[in-house]
Formats: sequence, C-alpha cells, structure tokens
Amino acid sequence: MKIAFNITPLKSIHKERGTGYYTANLLEGLKKEKDLEIIEFSNLADIKGKVDGIHFPWFDFYFHTLPIGKSFPCVVTIHDVIPLLFKNHYPPGLRGKINFFLQKLALKNCRFVITDSLASKRDIVKYLKVKMDKVIVVPLASDEGFKQLNESKLLFFKRKYNLANRFMLYVGDANFVKNLPFLIDCFKDLVKSPDLADLKLVLAGGVFLKNLEGIDHPELDSLKKALGMIKQYNLEDKVLRPGKLETADLVAFYNLATVYAQPSFYEGFGLPILQAFACGTPVLSSNRGALPEVGGAAAIYFDPNNKLQFISQAKEVLANKSLQNKLSRFGLKQAAKFSWEKTVAETRLVYEKIKS
Repeated sequence: MKIAFNITPLKSIHKERGTGYYTANLLEGLKKEKDLEIIEFSNLADIKGKVDGIHFPWFDFYFHTLPIGKSFPCVVTIHDVIPLLFKNHYPPGLRGKINFFLQKLALKNCRFVITDSLASKRDIVKYLKVKMDKVIVVPLASDEGFKQLNESKLLFFKRKYNLANRFMLYVGDANFVKNLPFLIDCFKDLVKSPDLADLKLVLAGGVFLKNLEGIDHPELDSLKKALGMIKQYNLEDKVLRPGKLETADLVAFYNLATVYAQPSFYEGFGLPILQAFACGTPVLSSNRGALPEVGGAAAIYFDPNNKLQFISQAKEVLANKSLQNKLSRFGLKQAAKFSWEKTVAETRLVYEKIKS
C-alpha cells in the first residue's frame, strides 16, 4: 500500500506545536510499517505516480490548506474545533471566512476524518456537519522519552535550573482556551497560605518569553493578561519561565514537579497530562473537553471557572504525600494505555479502509 503524507506541519509554524508533534511521531512510526510505502509531499504536484490515498495530518479553519479537487482518496486529521467553539477569541476576518467555506467544501470530498478523542468527534460532527461514520477516533500518545528518571538525573536538572523543592508545573501555549489567568489568580492565593509560602509555579513554553511590545492581536490577549497579573501580584520571583525546553529537560521538569496543572477551558486531547502521567507526576485537570477522557481515574478534576475548588484540591494534593503517590501510580497505569504503536496501527487501519 502506498500513501502520500503531507509534511507541511513540519515546515511551518505548526512545527513547534501539538500538530507538529503529532505529524513527526506518526510519520516516524508509519515509515517503519511493513508493506506500507510513505511518500512525503508538500504540494500535490510533488506526488509522482499512483498512490492508494493521501493523508493531510492537520486542518486549518481559516487558511485554505485542503484541496477541493483530489485525484486520490483523502484522509484528514482534525484535532479539535476550538476556533468554532470560541469564535470571539479566534476572529477569522473576511479572508478567513472565505477560506473556511473552501475548507468545508474540501472536507466533504474527504473519505475519512481522523481525530484524537470522542469529545472532538462529537464536535466535528456537530460544527462541521461531517457524518458520524466518517469520523474515526485515533488517540495520541506521549513518546518513550517521557518516563520516570532516577535520583541522580533529577538532582542534576534541579541544580541546573535552581528549582525549588515544591513547584506546580504548566506546559504549553497561552491562548484563551488554556485559561492561564485563572491559574495565576489561584496561585496568588495559594502562596498566601503560610504552609505554601515556598511554592513556585513553572510555566514551560517559549510563548512565555515572547516580546509582546507593540503587538496587538486577540489571540495574545490571554497571555498579556497572565503576564500582567504576575507583575501586578508581585509574583516575578515565584513564577519561573524557563522558555522552550529540550525534551530531556522537559521530562526532568515533569519528574520534579509536585503537581501538574491543566486549567484549560477545552482540549481536543490534552497531551501534557499524558506526559505528566508517564513521568509519575500527580495531575490536577480541568473537567472540560477530552481531558476526563484521556485522564480517566488518574487525575483530580476541577471546574476551570471554580477558583475555590481548584485551590482546595491543590492544597490537598500539595499537603498529602500519600495522595501524591496514589495519583502517581494511577497516572503511570493510565499512560501505559496509550502508545504511538497503537496510534500508527489504528491510522493504518484507516488507510486500509480507503483502499478497499
């Protein structure tokens, strides 16, 4: 079987985001499959000869990336429909509206849509009017590098970054959906408690070191607000922003964190909580979108609008070593349910369907 696989996400702004992570890991796994030939392309004109199908591993809502006329059966991956769920925070503009119309037109001609979760599947059916049987759920996974580290390695990284004995970790972007102002507001109140005065918050991600001076864009409003709150509350010494971390360093941060926090209003999957699980890190997660689906019984869930609930749960986890150990064990078991081998195998089954 021969599949043409679009590698544009590896050459664009998506490279440093979840879409790039998905594309890279899936492509690596597919290329190891027996009796499956992967033809990498960026433009349809690059495809020479006959293929059994084409896979576009991403879908932009407001950019025309999916061709309307296709010579071969097509599969597209749509991770979530966040721009449609939170329209006020992702304004398309006139050109975006035109492109969205073209994207929906192109989507009708796709044989199948792959998505990360049942939550995303329901939204794709509802908001993009795709038939239920055309949408196939193929969960993601954290890669093998995310694991528990030994004490000597942890001591090295702790000294390298001068990390506190107790800190709360967040990894990822800072757009509206991530709900970072909520996390900063809760953290401000947490460290007011005498027994949590030593607690730090680590925000890992290149976006937190971004120079926002002179930049005015709706998608940056949440980041601006969160950074402004850190300054307003005099938390500069308590909120650490190490920037974009290499994988080995990021794994160490997960391992060293007392608790990982995911305050999102919505996630189509929620890869960071799976990475935290794989490192044995206790997880406090929002109860929205696909997060409960991915986290199962391994996380403690909160309403991302309920500040008192989050603070209460965070205090309980931070103070209770027995609970931390329990969540760590549950997390390791939950992470073991996901693997890139499974993701690749289930993606290949979709390819088999378009061939038949």
